Amino acid sequence: MATARTVEKKLNDLIRRLDEAPQEAQANLSRALSNPRIIEIAVTDLDTRYWTQLSNGRFDELHPGSAKDPHIRVSAASDDLVEMIDGNKNLFSSYLSGHIKIQASLSDLLSMRKLL
Repeated sequence: MATARTVEKKLNDLIRRLDEAPQEAQANLSRALSNPRIIEIAVTDLDTRYWTQLSNGRFDELHPGSAKDPHIRVSAASDDLVEMIDGNKNLFSSYLSGHIKIQASLSDLLSMRKLL
């Protein structure tokens, strides 16, 4: 089981990587998901939550705790989350197998599907 510190570091790495991604990737993300979107990540085995805001294809800083009225809720065990961020697990297959759960509006789910 990954520690909360490891998970937080990996989530911040993901935010940084998107921030450094080519403008085209950020534009695709911005077109896919309406602005802004509050995303909450629950790490089920650590009973920990983080949240961030996605706007214009970029994430804001990572915040500990629960978000007020998130648009998208993601939940996964710490090891699964770390493996997905590291690229060792595919997000789509992890979703289909139940290793990651995503709660969002139908329009957000369909938009996210385009990204996968």
